[in-house]
Amino acid sequence: MRALSVFVFFGTLLVSSVALAQPNDMDRLIYNLANSEDFRVRTQAALALGASKSDRALPPLCTALADSNTTVRAASAAALGRLGAHGGQACLEKRLDVESSDVVKATIQKALEVLKNGGPGGAEPAFASDSRFYIAIGKTTDKTGRGTAEVEGIVRSAMSAKIGQTPGFVAAPANEALADAKRRLAAHAKVKGFFLSPVITAEYADDFLKVKIDVAMASYPDKNVFGNFSFFLKAGGVSPGSTDDENDLIRTVAERAVDKFAAIAPNQ
Repeated sequence: MRALSVFVFFGTLLVSSVALAQPNDMDRLIYNLANSEDFRVRTQAALALGASKSDRALPPLCTALADSNTTVRAASAAALGRLGAHGGQACLEKRLDVESSDVVKATIQKALEVLKNGGPGGAEPAFASDSRFYIAIGKTTDKTGRGTAEVEGIVRSAMSAKIGQTPGFVAAPANEALADAKRRLAAHAKVKGFFLSPVITAEYADDFLKVKIDVAMASYPDKNVFGNFSFFLKAGGVSPGSTDDENDLIRTVAERAVDKFAAIAPNQ
């Protein structure tokens, strides 16, 4: 996959699941995590392996905790927490002793909390002493014209991973029951709940691809909308129908949307 040349980055303030990997996907995901030169591909492979529920995902994810890229290391740590496989706790604890990035350390600690509480199936979201915001992500409205579940998966996985790497943020489980959200927030009175509803559009014009994300912000769990923000990226030299290039830009704008929200949340 070739790297995109991003020419324009612009945001305006108006105030993330990976599909479960099928058995025939596992070899490709394991290969991509170990060998892709693009850290974004390695990140997506890590997240998909975490969702696979396959014991085969454990060794490559443990190895990827030493990846040269902090985003990949954080994604691998989060994926091990989600995978819940026997042995994940040991390699996370080993990496925690030598990890230099505070962001990755925080992700490892959250993953360890999940595993120590019995794994992702029955564990509560990993609230910590510095948790301030509980973030639920709504279904993505796909206006790219592709009409596939792939766009939803990319946006949700990218936003969820970024939330997990953002200090003070806790990601709500996908499709969380409102009664569970109320119970969890009631137990953490200092944590404020937010619901983010993303809309993705992609437009081609004059040899440029523009991908835009619009995010409606609401309180959570009552979902009272109070504002929105938007932001887009443009890349040149992209032909219509370049799915890989679209996916790259979609992933990036979804991640940056969480960065944008992190600047907004403290003022709400």
